[in-house]
Amino acid sequence: MKLKPFLLAAIASLVPLSASVAQTPTIDYSQGLYKTAAPDWSKITWDTLPPVQQPGFLKIPENLISVFGYDPSRSWTAGQKVDSVVMLGDADDAFKMSALSLKSISTVALPTTATTTKPTLKDFGLIQWQTPKTLVKAMPELSNLSLLEVPPLADLFSKNGGGGTISQAISSNPQAADLTLDKIDLSKYSLDSIPGLDKTQLGKFKSWQQAYVNQIPKLSQVPFDKMPQPISSGIDVVGIASVVLGTAEKGDVKAGNNYFVSGSVVRGDRTLTVACPPDKECSYLEMGDFVGSEGSLYGKRWASGSSQQVKGGYGILAAVNGGKEPTGRLVYGSGFKVALTGVNESLGTADFGLFFRICARPPFQQKTCTPYFIGPVPWLPVSENDLVIVGTGR
Repeated sequence: MKLKPFLLAAIASLVPLSASVAQTPTIDYSQGLYKTAAPDWSKITWDTLPPVQQPGFLKIPENLISVFGYDPSRSWTAGQKVDSVVMLGDADDAFKMSALSLKSISTVALPTTATTTKPTLKDFGLIQWQTPKTLVKAMPELSNLSLLEVPPLADLFSKNGGGGTISQAISSNPQAADLTLDKIDLSKYSLDSIPGLDKTQLGKFKSWQQAYVNQIPKLSQVPFDKMPQPISSGIDVVGIASVVLGTAEKGDVKAGNNYFVSGSVVRGDRTLTVACPPDKECSYLEMGDFVGSEGSLYGKRWASGSSQQVKGGYGILAAVNGGKEPTGRLVYGSGFKVALTGVNESLGTADFGLFFRICARPPFQQKTCTPYFIGPVPWLPVSENDLVIVGTGR
C-alpha cells in the first residue's frame, strides 16, 4: 500500500518544557528515605492535563478512510487542550471509554466549578453524524416508538415525509432514514429528547471513534482511575534518580539496549528499550535501586527524547511522523508515553512530558497506531535523589 498521501507536520524539535505543571494534582509517595510527588489519578482528568506544546496535523487519504470506517484526520495548535486533540478511538484500548454511557459518566465525573447550561444534543458530538437508521442500530428499542415520542427524529422526518413508528418511517422513507442528524438544529433538543440515549454505551454508535473526548458531556471530568479500564499507577516499579547528565553526553558502544529503560513502543503496547547511538548526543537520567548495585534498575539510563528519536507505531499508521517518536516508556499504560524532555545538570532536575498517538482498528484487522508524537504535554519533574516512577513498561 502506498503511504505517500500521509501529510504530517512533524515536531520540529523537543525543547525543555517551560509550561507549569504546578496544577497537576499529586500525592506524596515514599519508599524508605526516598520520596516523590506521584500523580493523584483520582483527581487527574483529561481536563486537568496541561495543553499540548507543539502543533501538528494528520491527513488520512480517502482510500484509508473507507478502510478504517471513519476519518481520524485532525489538526491541532500549540496550547490546545488534550481533550480536543484525542479521539475516543485513539485511547480505547487504554481506558475502554467506549464502554461508558452518558449516565455512567455523570456518576463518576468530578464536579466542576464552571456554570454550565444543560447539555443539548449538539453538545453530544457523535450525534451529528448519526442517521435514523444508525440510531436504531445503536438503540433497537427506538424502532417501536412513535415519531412523536422522539422529537428530533420527528423533526427530521417531517421535513422529508414519514410518520407512524420510527421503523415504519425508516421503511417508508429510506432517503430520510439515511440523513444525518446535523440536518436539524440539534441545539433545540435536550439529551433526553431521545429516550434511552443516556444509557447507551458510546461504542454502540456509528463512528464513535472519531468523537473527541471533549465532545462527550462530562467525559473530560472523569478521573483516570475511574475509567472502565483504570489507569496503571506506575508505582509497581520505582527507581531512584541518582544523577542527570546533559547534552555533552554521547551514546557509548559499550552501553547497549540493556543499559536503558527508555525506548520504542512496539505492537502489543510494550516498551522495547533502545540505546543511544554511539557518538550521538545522549542526555539522560541515571537511576539507582533500593537494593543497591544488585538491583535491576541500578545504573540504568532514561535517555532524553530531545536527544533521541526512535522507531514508533505499527501497522499502516506507523509511517506517520517519519515513523519516529521521542524515546521514553509506557509508565502508566498505553494511553500516553512518558518522555524525558530535558535535564538541568546544574540544578540536578529532569523534566518530563507526555506524548499521545492516533490509533484505528479497521474491521477484521489488527489495530494500527501512529508513533507517539502528539505533545509534549508537560508532566511532573524529578530532582536528583527523588523517586522515579518507571512502571512496568506495558
